[in-house]
Amino acid sequence: MNHPGLLQLEQRSTDMSLLMTDTSSTSAQMERPLISIIMPVYNGESFIQDAIESVFAQTVHDFELIVVDDGSTDATLAILETYGDRLTVLRQQNSGHAAARNAAAKISRGQWIAMIDADDLWHPEKLAHQLAVSGDVDLIYTAALNFEDSSRVDHTTFADGNCHNGDVFDHLLLDNFITHSSILMKRDAFLQAGGYDESLKTTCDWDLWLRMSASGCRFHGTSAPLTHYRWRATSNSRNHDRTCRDRLSVLKNALRSQRARLTSLLVRQTAIARVWQTSAWFVAEKDDRKALNWYLRSVVHRPYSIRGWKEVTRCCLHLCGISRRRIKRMLKRSG
Repeated sequence: MNHPGLLQLEQRSTDMSLLMTDTSSTSAQMERPLISIIMPVYNGESFIQDAIESVFAQTVHDFELIVVDDGSTDATLAILETYGDRLTVLRQQNSGHAAARNAAAKISRGQWIAMIDADDLWHPEKLAHQLAVSGDVDLIYTAALNFEDSSRVDHTTFADGNCHNGDVFDHLLLDNFITHSSILMKRDAFLQAGGYDESLKTTCDWDLWLRMSASGCRFHGTSAPLTHYRWRATSNSRNHDRTCRDRLSVLKNALRSQRARLTSLLVRQTAIARVWQTSAWFVAEKDDRKALNWYLRSVVHRPYSIRGWKEVTRCCLHLCGISRRRIKRMLKRSG
């Protein structure tokens, strides 16, 4: 299926400049690294050095690091220049992280591609752990330790150890359970899927995972929290209106795929309900009217959800002037 703005990676001419690359010898240029690590950045001076150092601290050394400066106006470029030919830097006008990742993938030389955001971190054994996975696998992801700017750990994904493996399409419809900075995927599988959809401002990762899975790619997850995901107030995931629109667009496209014909009606309806429910949860503390609207849309698709109706009740009571603390006690007593 063709998506608006979907990049045709091998045909696209990119308006960018190549600032630094290792040109020490012809033989070095001919040798292809096992892994191409791609890091997009926009005004990342506060965190990018830590992210880069976590890459260079890997126990696997057969990689190239490509950093795409997406039109930064702060000291990001100056920081990158201190690394000399240890990494490759691309500069482009501010076009978004999807375009930045696609641009880097186009020039990547590795058999595998790994993605890391400029404010996230890797455990030193992250790549080694993933490369040790055997079998016919196209994408390998890890659990993530999620933390705030203050370094306070919020939670760890897959704490119960139950990762989804193999054909994960239905699981992905219900939840984007893969942390973007955790993935290691085959370059060929990425290219065949068409890369990231640049028309999406958010959730372009979920869209890619769904398209890869729908095309038959096999996924493998590890419950070891080898990726550290930084949760920030300025991150795209907190632009709730745009994120909700993008989630719905991604889900609708996935449900039109050939693979979705094998998906039950229950899973389809639950997937739509969860998009509305998740979106409502994010805005509930600040906008009860919007949250109520979105929770109602959720229960339309999943009317048997007790949790959904509880959230509808919570929003209605708060709009009537009852405090959140009192509502919490009331709902707790009601079971």
